Amino acid sequence: MARVVSLILLCVCFSAFAESTRLSLSDYFTETWNTRSGLPHNSINSVAQTKDGYIWIATWEGLARFNGREFKLFTRTEIPGLPDSGLRSLIAMDNGDLYIVGARGGIAVRSQGQWRSLPSSSTMINHALISEQGEIWLALEGQGIVYRASEKATEHTLVDKLSAYRLIKDKQNVIWAATSDGLYKIEGKKVSKVGQEAGLPDVSAFTLLLTQSGTLIVGTEKGAWQKQHDKFVSVDATLNHESISSLLEDTQGDIWFGTINKGVFRLRQSGLENLDADDGLPNNRILSLLQDREKSIWVGTNAGLFRLREAPFTNWSQSRGLASDYVRTVLSHSDGSLWVGSSNGLNRIINGEITTLNQAYERDPLSVLSLTEDKNGDVWLGTYTGGLMKVVNNKIYPVKNRTNGLLNNEVRAVLFDSSHNLWIGTASGLTKLTDEGQIHSYTTEEGLAGNFIMALAEDNQGRLWVGTGVGVSIFDPALNTFSNIEFPEKFSTEYAFGFYLDGEKMWLATDRGLIRYDLKIDVMHLFGREQGLPVDKLFQVIEQGDSLWLTSNRGVIQLNKTQLTEFLDNPTGAESVVVSMQLYDEGDGMLSAQANGGSNPAAVTHSDGQLWVATAKGVAIVKPERLKEASKRRLSTVIESFEVDGKPVALPAKSDVLSLPAGISRVSFNYAGLSFIMPQRLNYQTHLSGYNEEWVDRGRLAITEYTNLPPGEYTFKVRAGYPNSEWQNNEQTLRFRIAPYFWQKTSFKLVLILGLFLIAYAIYKYRLYHYKRIEIELTEKVEQQMHDLKNQADAFAHLANHDQLTQLPNRRAFDSWLFENFSQFQHNKQSLSVAIMDIDHFKLINDNFSHLIGDQVICEIARLLRINFPDEGYAARWGGEEFTLLFPHKGADEAARLCEIIRLEIADYNFSELAKELSVTVSFGVADNANVTDYDRLLSHADTALYHAKNNGRNKVVIYNKETSIL
Repeated sequence: MARVVSLILLCVCFSAFAESTRLSLSDYFTETWNTRSGLPHNSINSVAQTKDGYIWIATWEGLARFNGREFKLFTRTEIPGLPDSGLRSLIAMDNGDLYIVGARGGIAVRSQGQWRSLPSSSTMINHALISEQGEIWLALEGQGIVYRASEKATEHTLVDKLSAYRLIKDKQNVIWAATSDGLYKIEGKKVSKVGQEAGLPDVSAFTLLLTQSGTLIVGTEKGAWQKQHDKFVSVDATLNHESISSLLEDTQGDIWFGTINKGVFRLRQSGLENLDADDGLPNNRILSLLQDREKSIWVGTNAGLFRLREAPFTNWSQSRGLASDYVRTVLSHSDGSLWVGSSNGLNRIINGEITTLNQAYERDPLSVLSLTEDKNGDVWLGTYTGGLMKVVNNKIYPVKNRTNGLLNNEVRAVLFDSSHNLWIGTASGLTKLTDEGQIHSYTTEEGLAGNFIMALAEDNQGRLWVGTGVGVSIFDPALNTFSNIEFPEKFSTEYAFGFYLDGEKMWLATDRGLIRYDLKIDVMHLFGREQGLPVDKLFQVIEQGDSLWLTSNRGVIQLNKTQLTEFLDNPTGAESVVVSMQLYDEGDGMLSAQANGGSNPAAVTHSDGQLWVATAKGVAIVKPERLKEASKRRLSTVIESFEVDGKPVALPAKSDVLSLPAGISRVSFNYAGLSFIMPQRLNYQTHLSGYNEEWVDRGRLAITEYTNLPPGEYTFKVRAGYPNSEWQNNEQTLRFRIAPYFWQKTSFKLVLILGLFLIAYAIYKYRLYHYKRIEIELTEKVEQQMHDLKNQADAFAHLANHDQLTQLPNRRAFDSWLFENFSQFQHNKQSLSVAIMDIDHFKLINDNFSHLIGDQVICEIARLLRINFPDEGYAARWGGEEFTLLFPHKGADEAARLCEIIRLEIADYNFSELAKELSVTVSFGVADNANVTDYDRLLSHADTALYHAKNNGRNKVVIYNKETSIL
């Protein structure tokens, strides 16, 4: 019994520990991609990761594949058999295949790098479920659920006259379907609805999730519900008023909820968290969620692709409670707390809780420059204008300033020595405050190198090291004198910003790099830009694990200490020593790469192994173990393309040998390591069997070329690795054979030698004539190809910026115009209005009159727009039944008046020529740039107004205001 209780307690403690180590949503590093980043469309309908490691993104304008550095686009031109580029869902299979489904019933499969199409269904496919036996269930828009026994088998309707959105199979082989009519259950081929009797609300169900434990969760129009035995209960009552559009369970067991208009929620043991557009999401309408193999969370929104990842660095900033973002000093206290001094006050952080310490006597905001702890655990602080202060009973009291003993009120360094004397470094000299309260001051007159003191340290001989703006002084307490270090002239060093004592060595952070001073033999060595450092000016030196960490204005630099020591110990053989180093900046989670210096301590190692760095935007924290963990994650390598003499060649299957013709002069390989955390920092090695037998370092170069390879068989290998880590077993291979010319064969050479003297002259004349003809033919072909390419380029340019159905400019063209002109309108304080127009009940037109009539209605409305739209305006097809209208130099009221004219024209127009009893109306949402700072917000306002128009009767024009923004 005691063992069981102990085990339970252990599990509870472990769970609590795991919970405490997880990041809050505000600590994740975020990134956003949209059409300006290379995506074909900003509505991210689905995100998936295939077995090879690629991230795939489905949009209304095609498919995108992401390798961490760039997007490769696939449309229906590149994917044979797709009737439309609009895609709804991606289904990644365990065998590496990828199914894509979408508009007009299109289905395609990517298998082993090749595309193949499946027979289309009758309407748009929202989702598909593919069994291991090849059975296919399709969730259709407006036409229910259909079943195929195999890829090309006849469809059988299981449920009709509703829209099915999501399908999932549980461990008992029961298929669950989220539909516009709620939740359905399919056992065998028997279909039944699961409704209010099981605890579900009588509303639409949009999405489904089967957790790792086998629990079914249903995302509905009114919250998320989980199955418990035969009943469904609310996952969290807070969500019961939210429309849940997508669900995800991450590797920690937390549940993520995408909503229609409230962004993302995450439910974990500590409670529910929310992330919305105010926190950086591109849009509050969430369409898809994914956690990749590196544990990043991908969020597909209506305005772009968003990612949250656990970056190496997290941050404490003003938004989390710091007195100011501009942090000058941090102190690791012996009680386990962290003290943060900033330009606006002093904070104490312990166990994730932050408190602000106030002055005992009301004064102006306190700018803290330096911190230290005395033998009793009390905290002393140096300030910018208030001199020396001390924390007593959580209040800050003044101790010394210029009126009672200090040389200057600007205190940049404070240090208690081994004799408990307090040394105070100011902008005008150095002051010693003894344990008995006596004061002694030192300036250049007493031998200091300079009066502007920035750093203090005590070595193992009890000497005080003083860093100034003009060099370093050492105070010997036994002699009560200063001696100054003379740096070699070639160092060109003046400022000393920080010290780190390492046994018999003192490391100095200076304005010309890192200096190591050997206390025994009085010798110093410099490691700076010429030796490979990315920056000259360093502020702090910290040792953690096997690394030295240096802070600078461009980020934090990690150096391998063993390699650095070997480099400095053997200056004559330094060229053969490689010092591994890594620069971390904003891309690694730092809010600012500008680490602050000039006061101490500006960076510390805490008792838990974390490094805390003062920066211009709060404190940046890194745990080196997290970096090591990241470098051990699985890393895939792919060969993305193979070119022969500049022309792409289709990649063969892994076991096949690619046959190349004779005369090949150049082969090129493009490859990628599929890491989405540090793609720009991956290293590569290549090996070409048959050419060389050694792995060749390529650094971060993702392309390799070989020229003038002789005929023969070759095997190209490439592998990727994380910086400062061992190579993983992730190599990819490509085998190819270069055929010889016939005259390179031995048999031909023998025949050639026998007949050479007889036919030499004839060959000469023939080859001369032959090459002349080739030259003429090539010239003619080049001219024809140049002409064809020009025509093709013109056609592509038109297609890229115009809607194929209406010939209006498309969304890409509209976004480009708005992106290029919005800032100019704002700068010139000129009015600019946007209207989003939506055809009312367009789905009913398609359902009642057919998609063909729907397309004709869209074309007719586009024609009416061209007729009625002002010449100075700009109309585009936004996508589907939506159009966008730009009104330069017009406010919202004037734009609304013009929209009203268009609305009446469309409402009064006779559409019966297209179909009997057909009538069409449209709704408008209008907004202007009066109160926005970017064009994304302008579009969001117009979209909100349109949403209001559609929810209040349609066939009207609504102008955005504060009331319409609350829906």
